[in-house]
Amino acid sequence: MSTLPSDILIRPFRPGDEPLVEHFFGQMEGESRGFFNRNGGNFNNAMRFFNGTAAEDTVYFLAEHKGEMIGYVFLWDLNRGVPWLGIAVHEGFKGKGLGRLLMQHVIDLARERDKGGVLLTTHVANLRGQGLYERMGFERVGMHISGEVLYLLRF
Repeated sequence: MSTLPSDILIRPFRPGDEPLVEHFFGQMEGESRGFFNRNGGNFNNAMRFFNGTAAEDTVYFLAEHKGEMIGYVFLWDLNRGVPWLGIAVHEGFKGKGLGRLLMQHVIDLARERDKGGVLLTTHVANLRGQGLYERMGFERVGMHISGEVLYLLRF
């Protein structure tokens, strides 16, 4: 059951959000940093929105609460039949239903665009994430070449 505040807004990134995004990534603790932002990869990906180098087939969303970014979700490879999903939740909002809300937001978007499903990968030790993905209907389909667990949600 969700214990989220009712005034959370999920919206696309927009110009001027760079400080929110920087703060969000800065608050990540060891586990989140290790699972989601190894070597700054996902931070650098998010910053592409602001420096004009984002791929045209990528969409970025943030969850905002009281002026703070509390969640991040994106889809890339939207020009393909099955896009990739990435997600991160603020340390203070884990276990409250925000991950499910963020994922449903982009899953709905992929369905609206007539995609065949959504893919994601996660660190083998990210048991909390794997539990969420499986509860959301994702199927563990094997190991990705990156060494991460590969999940697929088929529509």
